Amino acid sequence: MSERMRRILAAIVTLALAGVVVAGLVMGEESESDRVRALGTRIKCPVCQGEPIVDSPAETARAMMDIVAERVDAGETDEQIIAYFTDRYGDGILLDPPFEGRTLALWLLPVVALAAGIALILGRRRAPDRREEAEA
Repeated sequence: MSERMRRILAAIVTLALAGVVVAGLVMGEESESDRVRALGTRIKCPVCQGEPIVDSPAETARAMMDIVAERVDAGETDEQIIAYFTDRYGDGILLDPPFEGRTLALWLLPVVALAAGIALILGRRRAPDRREEAEA
C-alpha cells in the first residue's frame, strides 16, 4: 500500500470516528445530573477566585449546587436557573459573561490583541531585513 493511500485511508477513518462522536453528542440525551454539572461549570463560586461552583469545596458553592439541582428537578430551563443567580449576584457570577454592554470589552479585547499580534508579525515579515541592506 502506497504512502498516499495510507494517508487517505487514515483521513477517512478519522473523519468517520469524528462523525460518530459528533452524532453521539448530538443525539445523546442529557441526564439531569449532566445538566446540573454543566450549569455548575458556568456559575462562578463567590468565595473562590474564578472557580466554578461544581469544582469548589466551599460551603457556599455546595449550597449553590444544591439550588441548581433543586431547580433542575423542578423543571426550570437553564436560562431560568442562570437568571436566578444573575438576579442575586449580577453578571459577575458567570464564568462566561454575556456578550453585551459592560462585558463587551471582555469579549472584544482578546480579538483586538490577536489582530494586533497578527498585524505585527505580518508587518515584520514584509519589511526588508535591515541587516542585509547595511551589508550590501
